[in-house]
Amino acid sequence: MWALIGELMRARTREYLAASPLYPEGMPRLRPPASPAQIESLQSFAGQPLNPEYRKFLSLTDGFDGFQYAMPLLGCRDWENPQQSGIAAMFRDIVLETGSLEEVGLQEETCVFPIFVNSEGSAGIMMLHTGDTAAEQFWWTGAGDDMFFRTFRDLLTYVTDPLSYSPRQLFD
Repeated sequence: MWALIGELMRARTREYLAASPLYPEGMPRLRPPASPAQIESLQSFAGQPLNPEYRKFLSLTDGFDGFQYAMPLLGCRDWENPQQSGIAAMFRDIVLETGSLEEVGLQEETCVFPIFVNSEGSAGIMMLHTGDTAAEQFWWTGAGDDMFFRTFRDLLTYVTDPLSYSPRQLFD
């Protein structure tokens, strides 16, 4: 997991330096790890088991800062920010209320918890829990896109280099 996080940080730092090397506040940074108590609290808040790879990620870094050019994964501390957690909760509620689960072939009883939502609340990544460990565990949805990832590692691989992994996609 560390190697994959390192690759993602390298890719985002290169993008940052190419776009705005004189803006130090926006430099991509890893956050300190979440504590076991914070991870357990997030799992309780989520109302579903956290994916083991996502738990491992949180135990290594509680998310990223300075990722305005790419997907900033939500860490435990992000749920303490009322604006950020409000947008994420709103996105989750919209997904559940609009029948989006059934539209993409997921069972109505599938548990979903956002691990990323853009600032407009129009796209996000949901951690899925169906009880079936062989099923896809992550769903990237919004702006007409629906992509599914079997593992958190697959999701990070795709975010690092979209050409290195092909998620299952739904097309209109």
